[in-house]
Amino acid sequence: MDVAISEDVVPVVKDSINREIVLLESKINLLKSEMKKFEEKYKLTSREFEDKFDSGKLDDSQDFFEWWGLIRGLKTLKDKLIKARSVVTYW
Repeated sequence: MDVAISEDVVPVVKDSINREIVLLESKINLLKSEMKKFEEKYKLTSREFEDKFDSGKLDDSQDFFEWWGLIRGLKTLKDKLIKARSVVTYW
């Protein structure tokens, strides 16, 4: 999708997106830190946990649902980060 904006607006838009990138990176680091706590507690990588949880090999504990939510949130944030970076690169 192409969007036409005047050249004098481009720096403002880029600056806003760059701020969003910084926020996304901070949120990603926070989620990774929270996930690391679960990995250490349960001696599983998040990938191993996700495979076991999705296949029903783990119980329905609150920790597991929270961990699963962190993983899903991380994927969403990473996707947004990729898109934001591609917009900045485009300009």
